[in-house]
Amino acid sequence: MIARIVLGAILLLPLAGPAEAQESTPEATASAYMQAVRAGNWAGMAKLMHPEALNQLRTLMQPLFASNAPEADDFRQRFLGVRTAREAAALSDTTVFANFVRSLNEQNPTAAQALQAATIEEIGHVSEGPDVAHVVYRATLDVEGMTISNVNVLTVKRSGDDWRVLLTGDYSALATALRQALGG
Repeated sequence: MIARIVLGAILLLPLAGPAEAQESTPEATASAYMQAVRAGNWAGMAKLMHPEALNQLRTLMQPLFASNAPEADDFRQRFLGVRTAREAAALSDTTVFANFVRSLNEQNPTAAQALQAATIEEIGHVSEGPDVAHVVYRATLDVEGMTISNVNVLTVKRSGDDWRVLLTGDYSALATALRQALGG
């Protein structure tokens, strides 16, 4: 069950340059984020995340931090790169995100390879007030000989003078699956 969820999450994660946005526009941030994804630059992706999003992922992963279930150490090792609840609690929000996304990609090398070869075409963005924008892009990737093309949205929010990426709903689904797997 977890493997299916991981595959789904990887395929639904925004796909895609340098780890830092060159200009402060929604499209530049989305492009940098997508390039970091394609390059497997998990720390670069984390740097482009909005601080609220990083904290939100940490909150969603709380069952993994707090669980005393027998399998919790293995889950923490798999998803966060640490074994104990104390080690997990000591991780920064940025490290939690980077380790989690790295783990998802390591657990599904086929999807990770497809992401590396994906082509991304930015279509534009739609503003939602002055501080939030939804960047629309078409992702085309080859998965085991099948070409998959779909239109996706990456939501960004202002953080000071810059735009930073928000979490997608896919993370909530993963957190729910982890809670269920840990009996919570």
